[in-house]
Amino acid sequence: MDTQFYNGKIHAYEDYPITDVLQMVGRANRPLEDDDAKCVLMCQSSKKDFFKKFLSDPLPVESHLDHRLHDHFNAEIVTKTIENKQDAVDYLTWTFVYRRLTQNPNYYNLQGVTHRHLSDHLSELVEGTLSDLEQSKCISVEEEIDCVPLNLGMIAAYYYINYTTIELFSLSLNAKTKIRGLLEIISSAAEYEEVAV
Repeated sequence: MDTQFYNGKIHAYEDYPITDVLQMVGRANRPLEDDDAKCVLMCQSSKKDFFKKFLSDPLPVESHLDHRLHDHFNAEIVTKTIENKQDAVDYLTWTFVYRRLTQNPNYYNLQGVTHRHLSDHLSELVEGTLSDLEQSKCISVEEEIDCVPLNLGMIAAYYYINYTTIELFSLSLNAKTKIRGLLEIISSAAEYEEVAV
């Protein structure tokens, strides 16, 4: 019993994310069932002060949209919410990640909080994301600005498939793929990366 789990992907023990520990602690109290509850957290003595601090102090909530932006952009391009690069930048300005950029710039690797810094960061984010989607053949960027969905992008958006998965399927599958190969391809999908083996 500790605050670590075995990660088979890297063949080593890793600390549980603090958010997972907070959720486990929260399960100790069932508001409609219990009048009072206790949680005992067993950890190494070197981590005791760390957990005392983080279990009693509030944590800021940060956005992780930038970690999954490709799939969001793909879906928005397919539905024509985003039709060009400026639409993509405008889309980001309405998100929580945009609000947090100025509040916690270091978390998002932002160099400063001036309008110029924000604009440059959003432009780089959009350019990189759209370039990745274009390389995976989910979208096409025409005349350096307009975003047009392609078949792979439409399939990925319809079935909620990660853009890297649909690219993998497109490059790997063919008419001669056997069952074993099919299973290897499917098990290599990005959606299974977090599944414990």
